[in-house]
Amino acid sequence: MSDNLIALQNKFLGQGTTVYDKLAVIHDAKGHVGDEDIMALAEQYNLPPAHVRSTAKFYEELGQDTPARHVVKVCNGEACRAAPEGGCDALEHRLSEALETEVDETSDDGIRLEHVACLGYCGLGPNAMVDDLPVSMAPSDAVDRVVRHLKEGEPLEMEEPVNAIHLPPEGRPRVLLRHFDRDVISLPGARKAGVYSALEKAVKTMTPEEVIQEVEASQLRGRGGAGFPTGRKLRTVAEAPVHDGSQRRFVVDNCDEGDAGSYIDKELLERDPHTQLEGLLLAAYACGASDAYIYLRYEYPRALRIMEEAIAEAEEAGLIGQGILGSDFHCQVHLVKGQGAYICGEETSLLRSLEGVPALVSYKPPFPAHKGLWGYPTAVNNTETLHNLPWIVEHGGEAYAALGYESSRGTKLVSLNTAVARPGLYEVELGTTLHELIFDMAGGMAHGKALKGVQIGGPLGGILPAKHLDTPLDFEALETVGGILGHAGIVVYPEDQDLVEICRGLMAFCAVESCGKCFPCRIGSVRGTELFDQMLDPAQGGVTDDRLELLWDLCETMKLGSLCALGTMTPLPMESLKTHFPEELERHRVSGTNGTTPEVEG
Repeated sequence: MSDNLIALQNKFLGQGTTVYDKLAVIHDAKGHVGDEDIMALAEQYNLPPAHVRSTAKFYEELGQDTPARHVVKVCNGEACRAAPEGGCDALEHRLSEALETEVDETSDDGIRLEHVACLGYCGLGPNAMVDDLPVSMAPSDAVDRVVRHLKEGEPLEMEEPVNAIHLPPEGRPRVLLRHFDRDVISLPGARKAGVYSALEKAVKTMTPEEVIQEVEASQLRGRGGAGFPTGRKLRTVAEAPVHDGSQRRFVVDNCDEGDAGSYIDKELLERDPHTQLEGLLLAAYACGASDAYIYLRYEYPRALRIMEEAIAEAEEAGLIGQGILGSDFHCQVHLVKGQGAYICGEETSLLRSLEGVPALVSYKPPFPAHKGLWGYPTAVNNTETLHNLPWIVEHGGEAYAALGYESSRGTKLVSLNTAVARPGLYEVELGTTLHELIFDMAGGMAHGKALKGVQIGGPLGGILPAKHLDTPLDFEALETVGGILGHAGIVVYPEDQDLVEICRGLMAFCAVESCGKCFPCRIGSVRGTELFDQMLDPAQGGVTDDRLELLWDLCETMKLGSLCALGTMTPLPMESLKTHFPEELERHRVSGTNGTTPEVEG
């Protein structure tokens, strides 16, 4: 069905233009997409109204069908939930009372209150987005200022916050943050710092095969979470047969960074955009792609502005387009704004979004490297992964492989939340332990509190207790203790954090963000959320043996039966709760239930 709809779009809208694009234009202009917009779009382009409507309703932003004078989005990710002074829950309560509206409702004076999963300021939370401006709500007067702005029209006078960056000390490897101590946002500053020299070296002195060989020698693994060897992926795309004989191939920069606690890709794009473009172009050169896409989430408005300007600068300078740097290498770069769907971090879902259809996860095989965007071989790489490529081409794959630990080579960016004394972004050599990172580099716990647990790798990552802090940052080592490296956004939970409530939020997140294609994820996450609600409510009997048994059975079903990592890995934090923090569950038992689910009136 998707192939037929894509063919219709190509026929009536033109090759490469999609319903998603048209809906985004309407949303940018009006702030919502009404039913009349859907019907008019369908009629204008001879498309089925059901296709236009299903595409709009899949995405959080495009699915908003009523106008609002102002929109306030409260971040409810784990980092903001664990923030001081009650975190996002307390913030939401205060805003709801002051604005006289509930979440997902619009007040009488046209102010809508919503949730957002992450705004990328996890070291400064709790956070919110006021209209299109992300702001830290940590200052004591922040709520009052926002309310006065929305209700009385006073100037907001709040700037978009800035994450702290902690550069590696002298003598430690510095690959990804090597330009962060200078201004390289504009093209002149970037060129002065040597950006694009690796691209020039590649297109003038190296064959695509030689670039792939250097990436293979580096042993670089994907930094988006899966850890797949990057060189192998580029080689697969370069050598994959093309179904129509056109030799058309694509590379895609996956910057749909939606893990709460992560702001790694955000900082790379905002502070070093031209190195990102250079890495993307190197990947395109290596695998023979003449079109490259950057899929960037709307929650990062600053990154969107900076990347738009960087692409325009690079095009004008002949670094993007035809005959790049005087060579016979041609590549166009396209920037696409996400519209609010965490599942688009999954590569096949992201590709369906680029094709303009609902972003449902696709069955694999075929893998995108063989049959990806519009059916052509496609290399989908995480932003941080691509950011490594210029260094590797410049210094050689063996120099990169000399860094790291076991089969995890190179350095890794990690981001830390407000629970530590020095939150922010760090670059560390893979193999660094969690204890070194949290207590040596980040200064230990903040606010005089003890550490209860550490979640690494986003909402699908396990929660590790203090006894596992000597585990190195390594793909395999973390798996042995029930964790994942993932994208390496780290949320540290202090002693007063209720991990049952955290796990309830993680299960609810899965329920909201599931694409809905497979029922273990779609239905299991909803039933899991209901179970947590019952266990957290003393009036319903709290935790019982029956409910725990049902929860573990449900998690096993999701883990074994779901189509993609969202469903298969959502149970991981729940397993951590069972294995490492059973006392957290026991605190929610109600005396007198005898381990069984009680009769509850109503």
